[in-house]
Amino acid sequence: MALTEITQRANNRGGARQTTLFDSLGAAQRRHKRTRKAPGQENTHGENSPPDEAEQAAKRARTRDTAVTDAQPQVTLVTRPFTMLGVHAALRQRQRQALAPHSVAAGARLAALVSPAARAFRVAGDGAGALPLACKYGGAARLALVDEAGFVSVFDTRRGGALAPVQRWRAHDNAVFDIEWCGDGAQAVTASADETCRLWDVERELCLGTFAGHAQTVRAVSWRHGDAHCFASASRDGAIMAWDVRCNRTVAADGARAFRPVNVIARAHPAAAVPRARRPVAGASVTAVRHLRHNPCLLASAGSASEAVRFWDVRMRVASRASALPQPVAASLLPPAARRARGTSSLALDPDATRLYAACNDSAVYVHSALAPARPLARLAAPEFECRSFNVGTAMSPCGRHLAAGSSTGSVVVWELDRFGTNASGRRAVLQGHAKEAGCVAWNPDSTRLELATCGDDGILRVWHEDALLAESASRDP
Repeated sequence: MALTEITQRANNRGGARQTTLFDSLGAAQRRHKRTRKAPGQENTHGENSPPDEAEQAAKRARTRDTAVTDAQPQVTLVTRPFTMLGVHAALRQRQRQALAPHSVAAGARLAALVSPAARAFRVAGDGAGALPLACKYGGAARLALVDEAGFVSVFDTRRGGALAPVQRWRAHDNAVFDIEWCGDGAQAVTASADETCRLWDVERELCLGTFAGHAQTVRAVSWRHGDAHCFASASRDGAIMAWDVRCNRTVAADGARAFRPVNVIARAHPAAAVPRARRPVAGASVTAVRHLRHNPCLLASAGSASEAVRFWDVRMRVASRASALPQPVAASLLPPAARRARGTSSLALDPDATRLYAACNDSAVYVHSALAPARPLARLAAPEFECRSFNVGTAMSPCGRHLAAGSSTGSVVVWELDRFGTNASGRRAVLQGHAKEAGCVAWNPDSTRLELATCGDDGILRVWHEDALLAESASRDP
């Protein structure tokens, strides 16, 4: 009998409650169990013979079992000619199937990450110790590191021996908080506490332009995916600015080029939402910005005001007047368990561009949908993970199966993800290599190599790579 026919017959009986598809399936299952006879249990009394007391007791027991079965959502609902699972049971089964093929191999690879003493580098600026603030890979071999002294150091991680920079120059007169490579790896843009961004020719160590417009420290920058001309910056002044190297340019007499923003989103994350306020609401610091890949004109941002992630269209003027608060095209809702806003430290986008990971100051990483933002899809947490500042970073591996996050305890936690982007198995690796807060993490974009760079407030940059012998031993004895 077709499912739609079963539902229609049930609804035609009337009643205050509308019968759903799952109710109809349960009724069909009960009818099927009542009419089904087990092998060897045929009625020996004939068709018109009354059943004995044993048969009646067995029938009552089967009726009780059927009622208990219908009350459990995990139990398979059977109706000919196919089988349907409950929603929660089906989700758990898909998660087990997603983890089954590669769980041992992935766990073995994480357990084989090592960082020998030769792959550690102590950062120094002007003869004194300088704290590293960000590190990013620009291709399979080059790793860029920026520090609070204003230097940019480039490392070749494929070279053997001790880890040492192959290039080093002073990019700003103040601390550099972020660096982002352009798509081809020939150029990079830096964000500094001197309230400017600068575009660099990395090979020649030459400044190609200065981008001025922010009123406070520039915290983060992000290139538009597949575009070598447009990027966005986020600042402590609460503004997000969009830049285009092809326009809004002025050239000084000495040849220096200065750029003005093509769009400004002021007070992107307000510190307090006051309805009908006469005064403009102050904007909280914007701590992270990330361009989305499915739509190059959209970007996601997070701030120190709350755990919410906002999505903006850089082509639109989001505020019609100076006192109006900007309205994003979409925004995620706060986590259900959030009693008070704590702020977001960093954002990471998965390779499929469908999930966005936000590390928040409640010591949790929330999984958001990058396509249809709503409440967080999942929450990642671990006893070893603590996020007590806005300098804790996150990074997604190029294979999309590992999420690395720094920690205020000095540890680096690497979660193993399933196909849903969550950590249903609970498997994780904890890398102990820093004595103070580990704030910067970056994966090598080469998917054939498992290589992770971390740096912390102890002034040390570490490169973790997969040890072949340890991986083989862990795969044999997981």
